Amino acid sequence: MRMHKAKAHKKVLPDNTIPLINIVFLMLIFFLIAGTVAPPVSSELTPPNASKLEQMPPAGNAVEILADGTLIHHGRELSLKEMLALFPAADALQPAKASSASGVAPTSPQSNEILHILADKALPAKKLMTVLQAFRAAGHRKIRLVTLREGD
Repeated sequence: MRMHKAKAHKKVLPDNTIPLINIVFLMLIFFLIAGTVAPPVSSELTPPNASKLEQMPPAGNAVEILADGTLIHHGRELSLKEMLALFPAADALQPAKASSASGVAPTSPQSNEILHILADKALPAKKLMTVLQAFRAAGHRKIRLVTLREGD
């Protein structure tokens, strides 16, 4: 009896790597663009250094205070009154939510519980305390001062 050797069938797989590469490049471009949405910190601002604090990411909506006491948000110079209106406390947002249910939109999109402040290390403590007390009086309970880690 003769045995016939079966022909080896070559399976040709479709070339699926090109769409995969396209998707990876599209994601790369998306994340490069999305990563630059947050505005850079003012070049005039020099935050103080800290060595024993845990590292946390900076907030994109932080309040910047320059050495002369100037308040800046997203590159715009604002007064303390304008800054308080821009960052209402979580308690102050409750009436805004009620008014949005009645058809009136809330005045501020900022609703984060934690307020991040980037203060220049040359800022006098008296000026910093004035701003902190104003935010505290407006109802902010969680305020973080952003610093640089030593060696970064």
